Amino acid sequence: MNQDNDIGLSRRKMLLGLGAVGVASAGAGLGTTAYFNDTETFENNTFTAGTLDMSVTANVVAADEYWSGQTELPMSVTADGQGVTAGLVVDDVKPGDWAIICFDIEVGDNPGYVQVRTENFMEAGGANPEPEQEVEGDADNDADLGEFMLASVWQDYDESGDKAGLSNLDPVFNNASDDLGIPYAMPDLGGVAAGNAHYTTAREADAILSEGYIIRDDSGEILAINDGDGVYSFCLLLEVPFLVGNVIQGDSLSFDLVFETEQVRHNEDPFNNSAPGI
Repeated sequence: MNQDNDIGLSRRKMLLGLGAVGVASAGAGLGTTAYFNDTETFENNTFTAGTLDMSVTANVVAADEYWSGQTELPMSVTADGQGVTAGLVVDDVKPGDWAIICFDIEVGDNPGYVQVRTENFMEAGGANPEPEQEVEGDADNDADLGEFMLASVWQDYDESGDKAGLSNLDPVFNNASDDLGIPYAMPDLGGVAAGNAHYTTAREADAILSEGYIIRDDSGEILAINDGDGVYSFCLLLEVPFLVGNVIQGDSLSFDLVFETEQVRHNEDPFNNSAPGI
């Protein structure tokens, strides 16, 4: 009997114990709703990418009488989004011919570094008339126009309508210094003018430009276009000196001129900094 009573008591105790556990669990669940809490919200967060948009305007500001009448390039044309396919085309180049083309580079909204490149620079011997044969030899028909046509870069032009309006021969591209203060002078066949200023030939210009020509200031630092001034300008003088003679008869050259820009911000190595630059 005593054993049965002990067993019965043990069962009741177990049931009561389980019920107590159940009540305790319910109490714990009620307690979780009492924590302090708070919520703050920042709404309408918006990020908009900036823009870097360049346009380049080419102006034929002056030329000799023949080039003025023969060129297919309007006096002013702008490349902005689409390439300009109607370039400067002159079909009958002779010694003494010249033209001045000024380029206005504008970078909108954000400062940009600008690189100028030539592409597709090609020369051909073309027709080989008897006067050219006498100079080069009967068997030769070399392409010589790129060697004798001058392509010099100038920083300023005063709209005078002639070559005298050019000033400040670019100090890096032409290996000369602004403080020479020389006026325009007729170069000799080697492209050297007064004051040791070097008037670069078209071939020499392409040798620099084909690798990329990063625009810099006079101290040699890479220049940020639209860093306070949205427009940068330079002028290109193309000229065949009077003294060239018959060696270029029938010869031709052609090239594309490409302008590129990259953002200034976070750009420690524009265009991979592999270009010699202005």
